[in-house]
Amino acid sequence: MDKVLKVGVIGAGGIANSVHFPSLREIADTGAIELCAVADTHPEKLARAQEKCGFARTYSLHRDMLEAEELDAVLVLVQCDKMYRVAHDVIQAGIHCLLEKPAGITAYQAHSLARQAAEKGIVCAAAMNRRAVPLVQYVLKRMRELTEFTQVDGLFIKYSDVAAGWHYASSFVCDIVHAVDLVRYLAGSEPEKAATVIAAHNSPVDNAWSSVIRFKNGITGTLRSNYQSAGRVHDFTIHGPGATAFINLGFGTAACEATIMHGNGITQYSIGAAGVVGPGIEKIDGLVIAGSDNYHQYYGYKPEEEDFFNAIRTGAKPICPIDDAAKTMDMVELLLNSAI
Repeated sequence: MDKVLKVGVIGAGGIANSVHFPSLREIADTGAIELCAVADTHPEKLARAQEKCGFARTYSLHRDMLEAEELDAVLVLVQCDKMYRVAHDVIQAGIHCLLEKPAGITAYQAHSLARQAAEKGIVCAAAMNRRAVPLVQYVLKRMRELTEFTQVDGLFIKYSDVAAGWHYASSFVCDIVHAVDLVRYLAGSEPEKAATVIAAHNSPVDNAWSSVIRFKNGITGTLRSNYQSAGRVHDFTIHGPGATAFINLGFGTAACEATIMHGNGITQYSIGAAGVVGPGIEKIDGLVIAGSDNYHQYYGYKPEEEDFFNAIRTGAKPICPIDDAAKTMDMVELLLNSAI
């Protein structure tokens, strides 16, 4: 039988309670992990975490937890501006860790964590959960079977006051990074050139970014984000001559569905002139693919945790290792520095 991993968590806020604690509880119920300890500076959050998830012990300081416990793995679920220091402490303690996104608020921080993890010989992964969405994995595999990729597009827009909500760092770095990462992941390459139009709508800070990108493998891409829209819209499109896939991860709700249009090899110039040429259409339900209607399962949170624990046990690479997360931060900074 595989070793039961002793797990601790640092940070018991919103993201922990909404998706990570339910995921950990379900994994613990299988006997794969033991929920040993949780650390947070707020006593009420610790009490809620212990009641909700069944942690054996609680700590107000994460360093006390790292010193007192013999842990195999730690999930670091703190705010973005606190991530580097806490992750540094976990890595220096020689403990495998999964970090909520982003892995630091600069590429420098992310690369530093990657170097430290490599030196310690530990598994360090970033929780870029869109990669781990079962629907995304299914569509990516299906599209690779159907066509070469020529273009990847990403969209992540919503309504929010980013100057208040992301007062310590750019929301592009801390939030839109999800879309940056998935566009890069779907393209399967590093960006070579980019140009970005940046705007501030009804805001004292930037809150809208539209980028065009050329990747080193020849794929072109776009990324659009804006916090002054009617609500949350989150989708990705993969294009190739054999097929086009539209992945819907939200239009006002937390959707999880996809449509693949199969190419028929017929040149399409004008529908008005030639009429509609009906291609084959394939509809895919992300909840069916995930085998669950629970948000933490079908939106990738539980799968990324299971992937992380599997990497510890087997030595396989996690779906988003820290050195790859650092490359996403490189792309974040490239897009921001390519303003026109």
